[in-house]
Amino acid sequence: MKILKNILSLGFLFLLSNMYGQNNSDLLTTELKKHFEQSDLPGFAVSVVNEKGILYQQEFGYANKEEKRLFSTNTVENLGSVSKTVVGLALIKAIEDEKISLETKISDYLPFNVINPYYPDSPILVRHLANHTSSILDTKNYGKSYILAENTTNTENVHQDFLNFISNHKKIPMEIFLSNILEKGGDWYKKKNYLKSKPGTEHEYSNLNAALVALIIEKATGVSFKEYTKNKIFEPLKMTSTSWSIQETSINNFATNYFPNGQIVPRYNLITYPDGGLYSSVSDLSQYLNEIIKAYSGKSDFLKPEYAKLLLPGDEDENRAFWGMGQKSRNIGHGGSDPGVQTDLQFNADSKIGRIIITNVNAEDNENLWRQYRQIHNIIAKYESKFEQ
Repeated sequence: MKILKNILSLGFLFLLSNMYGQNNSDLLTTELKKHFEQSDLPGFAVSVVNEKGILYQQEFGYANKEEKRLFSTNTVENLGSVSKTVVGLALIKAIEDEKISLETKISDYLPFNVINPYYPDSPILVRHLANHTSSILDTKNYGKSYILAENTTNTENVHQDFLNFISNHKKIPMEIFLSNILEKGGDWYKKKNYLKSKPGTEHEYSNLNAALVALIIEKATGVSFKEYTKNKIFEPLKMTSTSWSIQETSINNFATNYFPNGQIVPRYNLITYPDGGLYSSVSDLSQYLNEIIKAYSGKSDFLKPEYAKLLLPGDEDENRAFWGMGQKSRNIGHGGSDPGVQTDLQFNADSKIGRIIITNVNAEDNENLWRQYRQIHNIIAKYESKFEQ
């Protein structure tokens, strides 16, 4: 009788635990749904994950407002600078493959000279690119990286100024684009494209750092960066909707992107695509972040501990291979913002719980939208730890 009582008690606790977890999921969905309805955000999707898997995943609003096409966890959009986390992982995979090292001089692989004119005898290392201490600046000419996508169709309510801006930019190879800015004699080269600081001494965020790392990986491995990341990251992690090209993405799953004023962002590509041109979904990113958290915890077969330490920040280093850690929040990851997109991918160093948010508007360029976007983080923060109870 005592055994039966124990079994019934355990069964009740198990049922209660499941109901509690479901309750938190429902409460979070209800609160996020209410927030969406009161916001001006077109649509968004979120996910909460840990090393065991997906704890919560949900979508709200529209991938296309005009067609009333709903946002989903499989909706694909450009990730902005969250793309740099993949560049960092690709770099560590190339190190694992013994093709490169963090102490490699970038001049050993690049087909053009990248030298800080103020410190010509101080080489820029791969490490400097990965932690944004290279002394390289984007400059105003970086904007020429935005070009009109080839499969863009005429759509009403398109932002004409941005359309004209990207239409005026010439499509050229990434290698040429980078040399135009960074090599003496290049079309857009100026001394002020570099900081007056010795490489390795001052932190200054630059998109060009990530593009250069991708090019170096190509030269070191003999494989295109797109192919290398597909073989080494996307396929092993079963990220079936993730690619560096609009052309490889199903248009039916693609989000329509909006400026804060409600106008549509015309489809664009980036010449320096590794620094912000990855296309993915919350579903794919959940698998990606789950594996990164496992690697941070020393439980990943995909990325062993010694390589995870090269990739991810810790108490001694807040920035490593394009992954940063907030001093107060202790959240490790990256955010992204580009015309028509706002994204975040991060996990907490202590709880090892991660969150992903993507929305199809560049929220940080509008005070109200930015507050509404940040409120998604605040709402998730109230519930994410409870999924483990």
